[in-house]
Amino acid sequence: MSHIAKVKIQGLYGLPTTQTPVTSAMLETVAAYFQRHRGRVLALTGAGVSVPSGIPDYRGSSGTYRVHGHYRPILHHELVSQHASRQRYWARSFFGIRPAFRAEPNTIHNAFASLERTEYLAGLITQNVDGLHLAAGSINVLELHGTLKNVQCLSCKQIESRDGFQAVLEALNPDWTEFNRSMARSGVEPARRPDGDVDLPPGLRYEDFEYPKCRHCHTGNYMPTVVFFGGNVPDKVRSQSHRMVDDASALFVCGTSLATFSAYRLVKQAREQGKEIMVVNYGETRGDKEATAKLEATAEDILPQVAALLAQELCRP
Repeated sequence: MSHIAKVKIQGLYGLPTTQTPVTSAMLETVAAYFQRHRGRVLALTGAGVSVPSGIPDYRGSSGTYRVHGHYRPILHHELVSQHASRQRYWARSFFGIRPAFRAEPNTIHNAFASLERTEYLAGLITQNVDGLHLAAGSINVLELHGTLKNVQCLSCKQIESRDGFQAVLEALNPDWTEFNRSMARSGVEPARRPDGDVDLPPGLRYEDFEYPKCRHCHTGNYMPTVVFFGGNVPDKVRSQSHRMVDDASALFVCGTSLATFSAYRLVKQAREQGKEIMVVNYGETRGDKEATAKLEATAEDILPQVAALLAQELCRP
């Protein structure tokens, strides 16, 4: 029997016991940072920026790992190698994906798009898989951990839309489809996770759920085009993320505790290159010691106001 090493999921970081009000001085500090590095600021975002869109985070004050201490995400090797794990994932995603796709950009996503349009921001790397930065109008976006919008065959690598795949799942599981529709009619939705996963409603069993083989090669299994815990960021994406840090003069970290190493190593790279790193996050982050400046605040309290200040500056004669 082959041995598969256990995957360690980075733990929780501390949260402040009190919340400091955002002051005009704080906003001016952030605005001055963007002005100093205009056109060469790279943003690195996490789940915290999508919380106001109704997508929960993992490690925030109401995050999945804090509220549900027992919660354990499906790991990459499990999804790839275990039929039961694929049943569990697709069954839970079956209920969670439609609400996830209905989420809309919030004021934070819009602020980042504005900062790019006004040429303060050079680009953005996001750990989120919800596509909301792109939906808000940001252009130079690298989705470090992929996107929920597609699925890919593990064998032939053919890519299909997640929306089309949902239709196939619905046809294969008519009882589940009717249950899902009845929940929608009643206005009830299961508790969601940042990756589109949900708690399975009572009365349904994972082992009854059916999922298809690849319609192209007829042998492979599909998985979402996202990086699961224990999986690796594709080489092409990892190389692009490092190039984006190389080309920037400053790194703006926002709405993330940097618990995943794929994001944290970009902060380490920027620090090693002597770049100015500003962190805006409510709570401790893995990269606090590398930060040049840290603001203990939520992205929602800072970014929209800073983007508005900088836009006003451009309008002055």
